[in-house]
Amino acid sequence: MPYFLSLCAALCAATGAALQHREVAEVPEHQAGGVRLLLASLRRPWWLLGMGVLVLAPIFQFLALKVGTLTQVQPVLTTELLFLLAIIVVTHHQRPGPREWAGAVAIVVGLLVFLLAAQPGGAHSELKPGYGLPLAIASVVIVVAFWGLGTIWPGWIRAALFGAAAASAFAFQASMSKILAGLHVGQVLSSPALYGFAIMGGLGFIFFQHALRAGHVAASRAAMVIVNPMLSVAIGVIGFGETLATTPVAITFEIVGVAILLIGARQLATSPLIAGDTLGGAGEGPNDPVASERQ
Repeated sequence: MPYFLSLCAALCAATGAALQHREVAEVPEHQAGGVRLLLASLRRPWWLLGMGVLVLAPIFQFLALKVGTLTQVQPVLTTELLFLLAIIVVTHHQRPGPREWAGAVAIVVGLLVFLLAAQPGGAHSELKPGYGLPLAIASVVIVVAFWGLGTIWPGWIRAALFGAAAASAFAFQASMSKILAGLHVGQVLSSPALYGFAIMGGLGFIFFQHALRAGHVAASRAAMVIVNPMLSVAIGVIGFGETLATTPVAITFEIVGVAILLIGARQLATSPLIAGDTLGGAGEGPNDPVASERQ
């Protein structure tokens, strides 16, 4: 059941991302700063439809975490990239070639090899004593670092870094969701985890919108499906005491899985389809008066 619910979450996330990508890219440049990007997107029906689908993703994720662990649920979300590449064929009128498919498959296979070798276990729904504040601080530092680097680099690299910032925020949100899933209904409103869930989830959503605008949707989503599971596994093991297999054979396959993942990520992120994306991070909509003057 945790794996099935995770697949549902991945499908909803990929579908919502594909629906929103073009709408965000078409927002005029003078409306693309900060919260203005979100306000401008709210006036676009297809963006709202994408939002409705995206909302289902954390719901399915919450249900999966209620019956499973972070180390079980989060890696399965990498299947989102395969759903996304299939959707791109229809919504973006693009045909991923052998290189894109090979990169996507390598990302998913690498994480699945890691997952199968690691044999994640444990059923703790509470953080270890004293781990709450360090986890929050570390998450903020990682998010800020990815976002800061993204403001320096152009094109698909910016999209990937912004996607990594969003993924880091969502990894923290997932850990808070795991805590909330273990509480009774009456305890949820008084739990600090609820506020951490809402704040980091909101920030992650804003970062995600900027990642969609910064470059090709596959670049940002590739970064997200890599960073989110890896951070979530680390949080699960360190913060929640979840277990991974530590035999020599298991560790070997875990390393092999991670290596396959990194190779696939590099191949996908540097493919002509992504690196040569016509958006190029500019993100100027056709109705942008500034762009019109330059023409």
